[in-house]
Amino acid sequence: MENQLLCFLKSLDGAILDKPDESAIQRIKELSSDKLPAGFLEAFSVFAPTDDVEFGDLVFYGLEKMIEENTDYIPGANLQPIGFFTFASTFDGDSICFDLNDDHFPVYQCSHSMHSGEDDIMYYKNSKMVELRFNYDNIKATAPRLANSFAEFISLLQSDNVTVFSVTEMIKRL
Repeated sequence: MENQLLCFLKSLDGAILDKPDESAIQRIKELSSDKLPAGFLEAFSVFAPTDDVEFGDLVFYGLEKMIEENTDYIPGANLQPIGFFTFASTFDGDSICFDLNDDHFPVYQCSHSMHSGEDDIMYYKNSKMVELRFNYDNIKATAPRLANSFAEFISLLQSDNVTVFSVTEMIKRL
């Protein structure tokens, strides 16, 4: 049976997939402490997008962009050291991440404004400023979980049922 993520990526209009560079695969394995979901690594080891691929409110990255997002750009570069690996984004610039600390690899949407890691996590709720330390538990508490596992996320993609959130919607949920 063909990899479900690979089938999904192949089905997207405008997606150009090519055999990835082995050094890029090694680099994402290194950045993720070799903890990426097997299906994700399997798909991107065979064919990877050569450029960003859009689907609904999401933008999926090729390997080079994934490396940049996890090393050079906010929030990915600040999320990666604590166990969130950015592999896509929303059009608003929020990171779509795997939680590498959980064997099921739940998928979260981490806000580029709330989860920048430059300061604590801060937001207004009911006209009061809420300030939380920027750490793993608080990110999990404030970032919407888009799927409970990588497999569930792929199923949601295939059925076009992935829901992303605005910062206002994120705060309302807290």
